[in-house]
Amino acid sequence: MRLQLIRAQAMRRHRARCRQAIWIAQRAWLLLILICGLRAQVISVHARKLTAQASTELAGYTDSTHVNVASPTVAASVTDAESGVSVSGRYLVDVVSAASVDIVATASPRWNEVRHVGSLEASVQRGPLHVSGSAGISREPDYLSVSAGASASLDLLEKNLTPFVGFRYGHDDVGVKGRPRADWELLQKGGLQLGATFVINHFMIASVQLDADFERGYLAKPYRYIPLFAPGTGADIPVGAAIDEVNAKRIPERPIERLPSARNRYAVTGRIAARRGPATLRIDERIYTDSWGVSATTTDARVMIDLGSRVMIWPHLRFHAQSGASFWQRAYELLPTEEGAWTVPRYRTGDRELSKLNTYTGGLGGKFRLTDQADSIWHITCQLEAGYTSFFDALYITSRWSVLSVIGISAEWN
Repeated sequence: MRLQLIRAQAMRRHRARCRQAIWIAQRAWLLLILICGLRAQVISVHARKLTAQASTELAGYTDSTHVNVASPTVAASVTDAESGVSVSGRYLVDVVSAASVDIVATASPRWNEVRHVGSLEASVQRGPLHVSGSAGISREPDYLSVSAGASASLDLLEKNLTPFVGFRYGHDDVGVKGRPRADWELLQKGGLQLGATFVINHFMIASVQLDADFERGYLAKPYRYIPLFAPGTGADIPVGAAIDEVNAKRIPERPIERLPSARNRYAVTGRIAARRGPATLRIDERIYTDSWGVSATTTDARVMIDLGSRVMIWPHLRFHAQSGASFWQRAYELLPTEEGAWTVPRYRTGDRELSKLNTYTGGLGGKFRLTDQADSIWHITCQLEAGYTSFFDALYITSRWSVLSVIGISAEWN
């Protein structure tokens, strides 16, 4: 009996060792397959000449209306030169803190919010045809935006002419903190783009682009309340009137902002770029109009200068001027009804970005190469810009200063 027990125990130990050996052999076989696969992929990477890029940056914004934004970003892309396929992705976070005059005017506390934004893009080059698609999502506690788009371009006349076409669509859900999701408003956006890039001569290229965007749904801000004034008193409210003056002259009611539920935007943009010696001059001009009566012109110029093989700088200037929306009023008054009562204006807004304004921007940027290796290139990028906006027909303020700073690092591996 004892001998049988010893034999049984020995048999169990033998079986356990066999199972362990089989388990180790299986894992070793899987590891071998994995190593072979990785090696094949590495060989394939070198054979297919993949180019990988990665970058990260931190942007900071502040202005004289006490709005502060910090925006860290990470991005990466992989390009296969042999197949013409490229894939990229980007993720950023906007951390916003605001105590602007509009918030103070409604006796609201400082506003803090975090926005998450992610996007993916893929493109394919097949001979003269280039096709790309993109998708993105933006998430805030009271706002969700999902978008997608596609574009195509075609190289003609030995790449001296490249026409392109594109479209985009966005679906936004607009809510208020504390309200159920079923009560959120809907905003849909669609856009078309047509244009062409053409080579003028060996040192100059130009492009022209037409954009049409169509927005339908809820376009107002659910947290924005509008001061109202008694009939005949609005003209007495001066441009840039202080909060105390506005509160002393307005009526007690403050209706929420209301905007038209449709907006059509149209723009034409021209660009010309010329290379002379170590410098490249680029000038953009954009003409804009929309169904709300806003017309605008934007001129943007920058000069990219190579200071040797490691350093490039670019001074930048921008000017933007626009008219106000057709329904914009500095001071909205009560309107009489047919029944002899009083009512609020149908459309009303406190968004001074819809008023007549001019914006002047200037800055300097630089890009510095850190390495000499051809297969591993590292750069540091820095940028500093200042802006000044004049508001010609708005409450509370007549101007705004702003500063934008960006620092980033990027790498490329071949």
